[in-house]
This record gives sequence, C-alpha cells and structure tokens, in this order.
Amino acid sequence: MPSRTLYHFKHSPFSRRTRLAIAHKRLDVELREARENPAFLEEALRLVPFRTLPVLVDEGRAMGDSLAIAHWLDHVYPDAPRLFPDGEGALDALQTVALVDVALDNIVNLGTRYYPLNDSPAWDGIKSELLGRAGRALEALAARVASLPRPTLYESGWSVADMWIWSAVSWLEGMPPRAQGNKNVTQILTLGVAVPAALSKWAAQHNGRADVRALV
Repeated sequence: MPSRTLYHFKHSPFSRRTRLAIAHKRLDVELREARENPAFLEEALRLVPFRTLPVLVDEGRAMGDSLAIAHWLDHVYPDAPRLFPDGEGALDALQTVALVDVALDNIVNLGTRYYPLNDSPAWDGIKSELLGRAGRALEALAARVASLPRPTLYESGWSVADMWIWSAVSWLEGMPPRAQGNKNVTQILTLGVAVPAALSKWAAQHNGRADVRALV
C-alpha cells in the first residue's frame, strides 16, 4: 500500500504537474479524484488552509500548493531523480515556473472568480490588465522553448520546468471538448486566450511520454 495520497482534479494543470512530479520521483501514490467524490474534496480542504488542490499526504504530513509539493519531494527524496536542476539551472527553472503561474493564475482568476464582473463598466479594464499579464508570460515562455537545441529545457533532462509548461499548454488546449456542462471552462474560453505556436509545438513532442499518457 502506498504511504502517500494525492487529492487532485484530473484535468487541473496544478494537479497534473504534481502527478508528473511524483511519477518523476518514482513514488507510489493513491489518487483521490475530488471532483468525482465530494467526500475526497471535503477531506482535502480540512487538511491544509489553502482550500485548493492538489493536496499531498506523505507519511501523515499534509502539503498543499503544487510548487511547495515539488520542493518537498526533492527535499525528502534526494536520492530519487531530481525535479529541480542543479546550479544556474535552478534559478532559471524557478523563473520558468513563476511565468507559468503568472499565466495560469491570471487566466483562472479572470475566467472564474472575477467573471461575475463581466457586466460591470470596469470589466474591460480588468480583462485587459489580467490578460495582458498572462499573455506576456506565455510569450516569454514561448521564447524560452523556441530555440532549444533539445526537447527539454535543461541538459539534465525532464524537470519541474518542463512539467509546468506542458501541463499549462495541455490544459489550455484541452478546454474546448470539456466546455459542455462546465461553466468555468466555458467562461475561460470566452476570454480568447491563444497559446503561442512555439509552446504548442514544444509541448506536442512530449505527448508520447509514458508519464504524460498516464494523465490522460
């Protein structure tokens, strides 16, 4: 029996990248899909104060936030394959995952939490500001992958930065089929977010990975 439990949402980019991180560390984990089982969601929300998923329980210790979980896994399992590259690559990886979160957080917030303001005179200004931040972050990420001489961002191979970018692109590009019956997805699609071509091309080459296929 695994000593780890991950409370997650199947399609969430935050949950998917955490599953990729756990797979990279070659750790067993029990998956509890909180959208399919409301009891799992209630359990997860009691475990950490964030009231967001994913939530990892590792040997009885609960941890929320996907980036914190990734740092935790590298710290507690140093002999397993590393998520963060060493040396200068670590700084670049941190900047990369930060750019991913700027893009995702602004898109998600605008399409969900702030969306009730869409009838307000302030909406156009709010939308322009938040989509501008997200768009600049996506373009910066596209520039990072456009001229890579290899499939991964770093010579050491698949890393947290690759996982973060792939999960974000997969989520954005996979929304249209999920729009029917999903209010949040429908609202996000109205924002008209476009994934830069360089990001789509880069992400596509990783779709055949075994850990990536396991997500979908």
